[in-house]
Amino acid sequence: MEKYFLARVAVAEVAPARATQPDNIREHRWWTRAELAVTQETVYPVGLADLVAAVAEGRTPERPSVLTG
Repeated sequence: MEKYFLARVAVAEVAPARATQPDNIREHRWWTRAELAVTQETVYPVGLADLVAAVAEGRTPERPSVLTG
């Protein structure tokens, strides 16, 4: 099971080399909500774009969400 957390950070704070397992990171990028919603790339977990949009709009789930796929 993978766990995802919402974090608001400055671009300068993202440093893959400081990750606990940096050898597993092939690349990283920033996505706008609009880009995430319309991308043709495969994004896991399925439903992530909708959940990100809901949280950004202040609709935070009362309990952790389980996304499958």
